[in-house]
Amino acid sequence: MSRGKHHPPRPKPANSEDFLIAADLKKDRGWTETQIKSFLAEPDRTARNPFSRKAAPMKLYARERVEAVESTEDFRKAREASRKRQLAARERSLAKKKEAVAAAQALELRILREPWEEVQQRVLDHYNSRLRRSQSPAGPRTSQARRDRMTVNYLRHKQTSYEAELEEFKGVVGVGEAYLVVRNRILDLIAQTYPQLKAECERQKFDAPDLPDGVVL
Repeated sequence: MSRGKHHPPRPKPANSEDFLIAADLKKDRGWTETQIKSFLAEPDRTARNPFSRKAAPMKLYARERVEAVESTEDFRKAREASRKRQLAARERSLAKKKEAVAAAQALELRILREPWEEVQQRVLDHYNSRLRRSQSPAGPRTSQARRDRMTVNYLRHKQTSYEAELEEFKGVVGVGEAYLVVRNRILDLIAQTYPQLKAECERQKFDAPDLPDGVVL
C-alpha cells in the first residue's frame, strides 16, 4: 500500500528493506498486536531505533515470513474472527450512542423567562465581572451581534438546566452525541423564548462544540 505524499515512509534502520516493523504490520497490513505475538512471536532481527539511541531496539520481521504466515488458513481464521469482534464492538457502541441520543431527545429542558431589558443588563454585569485585565468591558456601545452572542452564552449556562442535564450522561457511551443534542435543543428553546436571539442561536449550532473535559465525539 502506497503511503502517498501526505504519508511519508516510516523511518527504519539501515539495511532493512526486506523487513517490516510493527507499525507496517498494523497500519498497512491490518495486523493486530495479538496476531503479531501469536503468529510471529520473536522478530527476525532487531536494530537500533533511528529516532533515539536511548529507545528500545526496533523489532524487524522478514517480509517473506510475514507473507507466508498471511497465506495460512490459521491466520485467515484469526483475522476473520478479529474482524467479527471489531464489527460487534462497533455495533454495541452504535447502539449505546443511539440510546444516549434518544435519552437526550427526551429530556425535559427548562428556561426561566425574564424581561428582556433585565436579561441584557444581567448579561453585561456577568460578563464584566469576569474580565481579565487585558479585556475591555462591554456596554451600551458594544455591537448588538456581540451582545447577542454574550446573551445566548449566558442563557445557555446560567438560565437553563443545561449543565444539570449534561450530568446525566457522564461516563455514558455516546455522551458527545448526547451533548450536541442537548446543546441544540437548548439553543432552540432560547430562540423560542427570546425570538430576537434566533439568528445567534442558529449560528451557534454550526460552531465547533465546546465539549466538557473528557468528552469526545
